[in-house]
Amino acid sequence: MRLFVICSISVFFLFSCSDEVQNYPVGSDFIENNISIKIIDTFSIKAGTFKLDSLITSSTNRILIGSINDDNFGHLIAQSYFQVRNSDFSINTNAVYDSIGLVLNYDKYYYGDTTQVQTYKVHRLLEFFEPEEGDEFYNTSKLKYDQESLGELSFIPRPNKTTDSLYIPLRHVLGEEIFNKIRNNDINNTDDFIQYFKGITIIPDTLSSSNILGFDFKTSSNLIDNSSMRLFFTEDIDDSSEGNNQVIDFYVSSSSKQFNSIQTNLNNTLINNFTDNETIIPSSESNNLIFAQAGTGISARIEIPTLKDLNKISEQSSTLKAELTFSPLNNSYDDTKPLMDSLAVYVVDHKNRIINQLTDINSNVCYAILNQNDDEFNENTFYRIDMSGFVETILSSTYDLNYALMIQFIDYDKTVNSVVIESFDEKNNNIKLSVTYLNY
Repeated sequence: MRLFVICSISVFFLFSCSDEVQNYPVGSDFIENNISIKIIDTFSIKAGTFKLDSLITSSTNRILIGSINDDNFGHLIAQSYFQVRNSDFSINTNAVYDSIGLVLNYDKYYYGDTTQVQTYKVHRLLEFFEPEEGDEFYNTSKLKYDQESLGELSFIPRPNKTTDSLYIPLRHVLGEEIFNKIRNNDINNTDDFIQYFKGITIIPDTLSSSNILGFDFKTSSNLIDNSSMRLFFTEDIDDSSEGNNQVIDFYVSSSSKQFNSIQTNLNNTLINNFTDNETIIPSSESNNLIFAQAGTGISARIEIPTLKDLNKISEQSSTLKAELTFSPLNNSYDDTKPLMDSLAVYVVDHKNRIINQLTDINSNVCYAILNQNDDEFNENTFYRIDMSGFVETILSSTYDLNYALMIQFIDYDKTVNSVVIESFDEKNNNIKLSVTYLNY
């Protein structure tokens, strides 16, 4: 019925405007017909920051490694774990071992300053690749590993070159041992190999804390554009030949057998006192700023407690448009830490439990869309969210819904991007909700 009324009124005004728009006395007929369009943008806003307990980081198809220091988000370390396998375990008895190494193929994702030297160290896992509970690994998950490194590499990243990759030489004795076990039939299949070699973890050097890099992998034996452990050897055809160079490719066994452990130390930051996922640090206690960071679960929270008061204005009304805008803190982003074109928006309850992803009045998923026009002071840089569906949900509910918005990144399970949002400055509130509604 409400939709019929709105459509009827809209059609009426369309025809009226086409004939009378130039001589129409604005407001007079609205008053006579008790119909009016109003815009309210003076809602009170409660902004804060909270931290999700954990994020699933297995099955993301991205190896994420690095270490970075940030004034707003502290010291973040991304460490990757994965299990490797192969289905072909045949080496000629005349073969000669050459070397073993780990290849990491860039997938173009990076965060931070890639002009600085980074160091990766490879370690051998000491326990089977199984999560503590269920079938998933989280950003907080860990597996035991040998403290002695299998190999390491210091390098300057080149993440924009997908044809490039890193090669980390591994200890000669490891490759020789694997080679001999296969050649002597001590390892004949995948199960034999996994019993012997449980997996790998790659740890960044925390002294060179400048960037986080992404690497891709394929769950098949594919030497092109793949991340894998590779065993090189020469196989003689006969005594007079020079032999053929061969390689056994130990690839990531499945996407579920890889995960990224993402830890952050928030000491000396404005958001260093989370006790659980229900803890909300109000912007008034963090320099009027709120924060969101992928990978760690740090999320911005925006609540509009007076929104439900719209129902007190009129019993007969419908939302025509609702839009929330917010601005990132000036000078908190640059080419090494860019703003994303869009951010994910979720509806959460009073305990920060996710209800659903935000949708508009037509049930289409909504995002925070970046508006960024070139200007000297970045005054036209802000995000815009369609709030029509959220407003209608709050106003039409017979319950008092204590819902809020959670701002996060779309790929929050496999990136570490961050954004700092200014909630209030010396002049005004920088988070604003504007609602246009029809009274009839």
